[in-house]
Amino acid sequence: MTDYLNYIQIAAGILAAGLIFAGIFLSAKKLNPEKYETIPVKITVISTILIILGLLCYAVIKTCTNYTIVTEEHYDLGALYFASVEETVKLFGFIVFVPILFRLFKPKSRKKDDVEETIPEDPEEN
Repeated sequence: MTDYLNYIQIAAGILAAGLIFAGIFLSAKKLNPEKYETIPVKITVISTILIILGLLCYAVIKTCTNYTIVTEEHYDLGALYFASVEETVKLFGFIVFVPILFRLFKPKSRKKDDVEETIPEDPEEN
C-alpha cells in the first residue's frame, strides 16, 4: 500500500492544481472592467465548486502524508481524511471566496460615452 501512496499523491496534486487553477481562471476570465458587467451567478457557482473539489484533492495528498506518519496509531482512513480536510480548510479555505469576491467587486456605474459630435451637412454644398 505504501508503494502506491507516492503515485496517489502525484495524481491528486496534479488534479488539485488543475481544478483550483481552472476555478480561479474561469471567474477571472469573465471579469472585464471595460464592459461594466458582473460575473454571472452560474459562473461563480461553477468556479466555487471547482475550487472546493481541488481542495478536497489536496486533502488526499495530506491524507497520504499523514497515513505514512500515523500507521502505528491504527487510525481509520476516514478519520485521517477528515483530519486532513480540516487542516486543508484551515490553511487554504480562503481560496473558496475568490470567485465570490470577484463577483462582489463589480463596477459601480457605467461611464457615459462622450457625446458624439455630428457635423451637420451644409445643404448648400450639394
